[in-house]
Amino acid sequence: MFDKPPQGRSEEPEAPTGSRLGPEDERIALRCHRRELQLVDSFVASGEFRSRSELMRAALRDFLRVRALTAVESAPPRPVRDLVEVPIRLRPDEVETLRAYGELNGNGRDLADVLAELLRRGEFEAKVAELVERSRSAVRNANANRDRLRELRDTSAELERKGVLGR
Repeated sequence: MFDKPPQGRSEEPEAPTGSRLGPEDERIALRCHRRELQLVDSFVASGEFRSRSELMRAALRDFLRVRALTAVESAPPRPVRDLVEVPIRLRPDEVETLRAYGELNGNGRDLADVLAELLRRGEFEAKVAELVERSRSAVRNANANRDRLRELRDTSAELERKGVLGR
């Protein structure tokens, strides 16, 4: 009495005789107690599912999704290449806020990952790279101006030494 539709309902159409079923059309048999089948049939009768098979496929998908998420969460972290760890100093209240952010908004991510994400997002949103490049350019310009000023001073001193300019 497994995989039969409740009375008055038809199951999904069978594959035509002689046709090959694809991997997505494989069948499994499921043995259930009478009470379990009654509960399954009540969901089908309520219209929540069209058939026992549809209900069981939905339940199987949910089960597999939860198991896959659990496996991912419990898996040891994979080593990440090309990352540099950088120590930073934060106040205790900042650490607590960032930990809470990681727990609530970051799906339980640890503090280092939350900080890295926020820094990357900050770089994108605040255009930190652009700001750094502007600052570097300003420093280069200031250094070049200082060098020119030093050259002018040296030239002035040389001209005074030669007596071309007087004080």
